[in-house]
Amino acid sequence: MDVSGRVLGLIDAVKAEFTASAMAHLECIRCLTEWDETVSVDAEQYFRQTPDEDGYAIVDNQVDVSGPAQDELALALPSMTLCKEDCLGLCPICGTDLNSGSCGGHGEEPDSPFAVLKDLFDP
Repeated sequence: MDVSGRVLGLIDAVKAEFTASAMAHLECIRCLTEWDETVSVDAEQYFRQTPDEDGYAIVDNQVDVSGPAQDELALALPSMTLCKEDCLGLCPICGTDLNSGSCGGHGEEPDSPFAVLKDLFDP
């Protein structure tokens, strides 16, 4: 993790303004492709003599921004990662990555309790 920024002294607190960045290892939720990507976030944190709800405070006349930086980076990670917006995912039967081509079909469809509904909407 890389953190850079500045610290400003206020009347009753210290304000840290910083930019944090780190390499994240991500995985597509549809096709399971993995890649590394830099995640970066701009943030600020106020430090006082008494700890805030996250436990951050001025300790021995020093402030440690590593905790807030890690928190902000974690919040900046996408909750659902996709390798590309139109990712086709994996074939649910054979597991072939459909982004690299079709899997060629699988012959008979497996028995399903919903098979009787298949022809319901056909004219």
